[in-house]
Amino acid sequence: MKFSPKNRHLWVLPQEQEESKESENLKILVPTDYEKPKSPYLTANVLSIAKDCNIVGVGVGDTVVIERRMLHNLEIEGKNIYLVLENYVYGRIDK
Repeated sequence: MKFSPKNRHLWVLPQEQEESKESENLKILVPTDYEKPKSPYLTANVLSIAKDCNIVGVGVGDTVVIERRMLHNLEIEGKNIYLVLENYVYGRIDK
């Protein structure tokens, strides 16, 4: 399947952060349905950028920081496509 983002969107692949195991020796009892709160921000790899984007300094293959709640998941033909509007890209991570 070929997909091209439009209307100032970036097609991204979110990267979930791995939990640190600093406190493996510390045991705390929590309810079975407890989930650790997630950060409101997320890193993602840029797969494609709409031609009408005005985002400067970000290109395909870059890692960016985005707002988690503004990440849109489209399920098309059994595949997940993640889109974010260019306004919700906070910056690029250089490694």
